[in-house]
Amino acid sequence: MQSQNRTSVPPLPLIRIAGHAIAACALAASLSACAPSALSTARSQIAAANYPAARQELVALSARPNLSESERREIKDDLCLCDFKIGRPTYSLAEQRGVCLDAMKEPGSQSSSIVAQIDEAQRNRDQLEVEAALHAHDLADAERAATDYQRLPGGDPAMLARWSKEIWTLADEQVFADTAARKRSLAGAISGARKKYPNVAKMNKSQFTQWVVATSTVAGNPLASSVHMTDTTLSLAITDANIPTAALSLDKLATINDGMAARCGCDARTNVAVAETGFPAYFIRLDPETKMSEVMILPRGDSGIVAAASN
Repeated sequence: MQSQNRTSVPPLPLIRIAGHAIAACALAASLSACAPSALSTARSQIAAANYPAARQELVALSARPNLSESERREIKDDLCLCDFKIGRPTYSLAEQRGVCLDAMKEPGSQSSSIVAQIDEAQRNRDQLEVEAALHAHDLADAERAATDYQRLPGGDPAMLARWSKEIWTLADEQVFADTAARKRSLAGAISGARKKYPNVAKMNKSQFTQWVVATSTVAGNPLASSVHMTDTTLSLAITDANIPTAALSLDKLATINDGMAARCGCDARTNVAVAETGFPAYFIRLDPETKMSEVMILPRGDSGIVAAASN
């Protein structure tokens, strides 16, 4: 009996099915089932502490259309982590915080702990800058750093109160260094104020407070959110939102101090603070040369003290 060599050949339908399966797997590789996650490359870079390369991958991924909610959350959380790890000077604390706050908008985000670390780092930096500026009698830098500190959550109210007192003292020293010489020549300015505002000179405290509020009103909106006074000093608080309006209404602030001088018959002064921080914004005092009040614009940011005469 002769043996026959036989070759086993799978039925044609099975070959066709296997071919379709391979093609389907190749197509799905870019989606999920047949390939690693699209985040795997970025995650590998993060694991290797190569944060700039990971960030580059994540930025490219974030531009893809039709990301799922979980993919978008993971990409943003990883971007937050990368920017935090890369850190300054490449990304300022403010830039890091902005990226992480954006990540926190996604449901289930894990970026809140990084935001807390960024805030702590910024508070520590602001504290050092305030103390150094006060030691150097740098009013502008002290107020800028203290304002930054105040705007962050978790600040120390007692420290802010101490800084506010020291900043006011420093501002007072710089603005009123010539007080003794000025007082000897202010009689004409005080007399002129009383002649200009005879009705104000007769007002009691309640009436004068109402007059101050009315005089400081711009387009139906009072500039001052609070008014306090002693015998010779008027203290106004203006919200940060109203500071730009106040900057265009310095004549009103000068008029108010003229009225204060008329009422007390003295070398009146008006202190204007930012309501949210308590830090100084303006000092107003009588000018013996012009016989009117002048507004001393306290530094905010990089500016120095500027005098603006009333009209």
